[in-house]
Amino acid sequence: MGAGAQGHRNTRTLAKRVNLVAMVPHDELASTKYCLANPGVEYVVYLPEGDEVTVDLTGAPGTFVVEWIHPVEGTITSGSTLAGGGKPNFAVPFPDAAVLYLRKS
Repeated sequence: MGAGAQGHRNTRTLAKRVNLVAMVPHDELASTKYCLANPGVEYVVYLPEGDEVTVDLTGAPGTFVVEWIHPVEGTITSGSTLAGGGKPNFAVPFPDAAVLYLRKS
């Protein structure tokens, strides 16, 4: 399977997990400037260089589940939960680009 087909399958897998209809660009909420969000409910943040990102959850009380998605391989790494209401910093748990998915639990 070519890289294009693999990437398409991974995008479809992510689209099934999130409510994309309710999400709009909110680049101001992530230090990478790549963020789709339904504020207070779920966030998808792209990290093109990997490394780390700060996400503004100051207007989002409650508890969020953290997941990391490798955009090429499609693997999902579950993280812990965290309390909203702040500006947490997240470090990618693997090399290369990554997608951070936060959803209210």
